[in-house]
Amino acid sequence: MTYMKRVVAVAVLGVLAGCSLTPQYDRPKSDLPESWSAQKVAATSNAPSEWNDLFKDAELEQLMAEALAANHDLAAATIRIEQAKATAKMASSRLVPYASMSVGGSRTKELNGARSLSSSDDSQLSVSYELDLWGGNRANVQAAAARVAAREFDMQTTRLVLQADVASYYFQTLALKDRLTIAQKNLEAARSLMSLVEVRYNKGAASGLDVAQQRTALLSIEAEVPELQQSLTETQSALALLLGRVPQDFTIRTETLADLQPPSIAARQPGDLLQRRPDVRAAEADLVAANADVGVARAALYPSMELSATGVVTNWITGGSSSVAALAASLSQVLFDGGELRGQVQLADASRRELVETYLQTVLTSVKEVNDSLSAVSTAERRTSLLTQTVEQAQLALRLATTRYQAGSDDLLTVLESQTSQLNAEDSLVQAKLARVNASITLFKALGGGWEAI
Repeated sequence: MTYMKRVVAVAVLGVLAGCSLTPQYDRPKSDLPESWSAQKVAATSNAPSEWNDLFKDAELEQLMAEALAANHDLAAATIRIEQAKATAKMASSRLVPYASMSVGGSRTKELNGARSLSSSDDSQLSVSYELDLWGGNRANVQAAAARVAAREFDMQTTRLVLQADVASYYFQTLALKDRLTIAQKNLEAARSLMSLVEVRYNKGAASGLDVAQQRTALLSIEAEVPELQQSLTETQSALALLLGRVPQDFTIRTETLADLQPPSIAARQPGDLLQRRPDVRAAEADLVAANADVGVARAALYPSMELSATGVVTNWITGGSSSVAALAASLSQVLFDGGELRGQVQLADASRRELVETYLQTVLTSVKEVNDSLSAVSTAERRTSLLTQTVEQAQLALRLATTRYQAGSDDLLTVLESQTSQLNAEDSLVQAKLARVNASITLFKALGGGWEAI
């Protein structure tokens, strides 16, 4: 057997006996509860699975679509996927032979009393292939593919957060419009009462103290209006930013939160979060990539073998060509590097163990967020119910106090207290309704909204 045949035989045996030094991946075990500790929202057969199904609001659906098409953060997340795919493509190239070709030629002419002309041309084709004896290249491909998946899940997380933010700012805008309406309505009522007090004062039936007290109450309500208007402007500007728009002249057409029916959302089981939440899946994909990185680092400790073949053709243009072919194999091994390669193995393993902890923390955080959101939904529902009754009683109290003041049965202080109580109760009710809507948004996001049936 010639030397070259022995080299080829060794190479073939190396391929056949090639092994992987990548640790076997097992999903870290997380202690998930069997059910939610907070009061669970009743599951329904038609529980929403997409944002458009959640609130059934035409303007919100339009804003969601615009945000998904124009938001710059989401576009950047999509581009990061392209970057990861390009890296994966480069990693995959190590699994196939590398070929190159070169063509050259020369032509000379000498004049020293006699004519002389010479020319030559040649072409060379080279093919090389690194044998993946220890699975390092395959592990590198696995790591790159896992990072592509991680970036795709990151994009889904960005998309989910974007949709939640659009919904939150949208309903916050409607709540601020309602609060402005309440403040302006109470401002008109306070002005009417101010006129009544002034009439009574002119007739001697009210004191200067009554006039000063009512004017103070009137100015206090007036001072709330510009603050609410500023909050409305800032909220709509924040929403415009999510849509990729400039905030000038951007407004929401819908005027009130009153017509919204908060949805019921099925929480399912805690274990489902591992498949539904994109941030949990991204954390696991990063862990899978880190696990493969350990295999890459381990493979670097062992010898590498490369096969190469070269073919040369000379004078193929002018005829009379000749060709030469060569086949070679090379084996290389780092003899001394001061511990760099072993340090890379330790670094890769430490990174993997770090990402195990990151993954487990992400899972625990997801469970906490769902549990807190379920509790927030329940609390907001109870608070909204109680404040609805409070508003009814406050309105009744103000009507009675105003009638008794006109009749001279009560002093102005009773009217002022009733007026303040009504304003506070109506404003608190709107904020409670907003809290109930936001709790639904947070719960839907915490559950990984937009999931497919498992």
